[in-house]
Amino acid sequence: MQFNRLFSILTLLTGMALIFSGCEDETPVPVLGNSSTFSVPAFDNSATGTKVFTPETATSEFENFTWSKADYGISLPVNYILEMDTSGTFTNPESLANTAGTSTSFTVEDFNDAVLAFGKPAFTESTVNLRVKAVVSGADVEILYSAPITRTITTYRLSNCGNYCAIGLIGDASAGGWGTDTDMVLADPTGVDKYTWTLTTFLNVGSVKFRADDDWAVNWGAADFPAGTGIQDGANIPIATAGYYKIVFDDKTGNYTVTALAGDVYTTIGVIGDATPGGWGADTDLTQDANNVHIWSGTVTLTDGEIKFRAENDWAVNWGSDTYPSGYGIGNGPNIPVMAGTYTLYFNDVSGQYFIMNNATPFTTIGVIGDATPGGWGDDTDLIQDPTNPYLWSGFVTLGDGEIKFRAENDWADNWGASDFPKGKGIQNGPNIPVKGGKYFISFNSGTGEYNILN
Repeated sequence: MQFNRLFSILTLLTGMALIFSGCEDETPVPVLGNSSTFSVPAFDNSATGTKVFTPETATSEFENFTWSKADYGISLPVNYILEMDTSGTFTNPESLANTAGTSTSFTVEDFNDAVLAFGKPAFTESTVNLRVKAVVSGADVEILYSAPITRTITTYRLSNCGNYCAIGLIGDASAGGWGTDTDMVLADPTGVDKYTWTLTTFLNVGSVKFRADDDWAVNWGAADFPAGTGIQDGANIPIATAGYYKIVFDDKTGNYTVTALAGDVYTTIGVIGDATPGGWGADTDLTQDANNVHIWSGTVTLTDGEIKFRAENDWAVNWGSDTYPSGYGIGNGPNIPVMAGTYTLYFNDVSGQYFIMNNATPFTTIGVIGDATPGGWGDDTDLIQDPTNPYLWSGFVTLGDGEIKFRAENDWADNWGASDFPKGKGIQNGPNIPVKGGKYFISFNSGTGEYNILN
């Protein structure tokens, strides 16, 4: 009797085990459906918006972007990336935020800087596009995108220098050695939201580096030639052969190229155009410098009109540009507009740099003076002469609110002033230049009187 009861119990337990085992094997596993059934994230924010940013509101919230979750039909670990692009097709988007949540907030300063980083100019209205990208972590699952929204922003910039006020080439292969930077110029001078600098110059055998703002705190180098990517405090860039080079540097990426130039030597360089004595029919020849076969100068009386520089009294090689009274002429470039007057013309046939100068004297010192300068009206704060051009001067100066002027040789015999800030063209014995307090990179052309006061 007991045996039969025990047998019955064992039989029941065995049957239950089989039943439970069968149930475990048949537990349904979640299956990802067809992508046509997925739901993309969607912004809760309005589709469009317009805002003018100012420094006074920098720390306030610009906008809290929120969106709905992406729905794949089953529970998956999703990351949300807020992307921005200037193109509505998002051909080159930048990631602004990456979160597992469904919202992210930006201050005015953060969003302002993000728009500027796209190369949009400051103090100008720009439209950007935003979208949310849903990405499943650790799985090869289709990326989902929200419908885009737009924001139209007028940005501001506390600095009018871009990343840096000055990028210089320095080293024993350069004209200034390891002591003085040869300043580069922005490849596109139309805005500070550019990062590429150029310089055409003669280099000796040796090495060079790039550095920012006349200081070793930020410098770039690498062991590669003729092209490479400079890194902070990197190696010196080797220059194995002396000659003329065009150097291009991007201060955002560190990329650089050093391209050898022919440096052709001409027997004549002249100026021609309806503003010249010979009109468009005959060159007015310039004089070749005794120490540099690529530098030409001469005193010429011009009328209102246009000019170009050309070699060997022939149009095969000519240079022009659209800026006055200085600039960089390019081969077969546009006519240079000029105003009537008697000028000393300066031209470099390798770099194309030209000056149309009221004052042809290369001074030994140029300084800034005034109640806004460290020395007040009693003592000049000297600028640094460019090692490749005696008319170009620059330097960093801390100014207070007040006025300044430029003057030569620590004396009032030659001084320049104007009423424009932060840039203008000083004239002899002109008015004091009004300035605001701050640390500035000041550049001055003693031949043309042009100045920039940048921070």
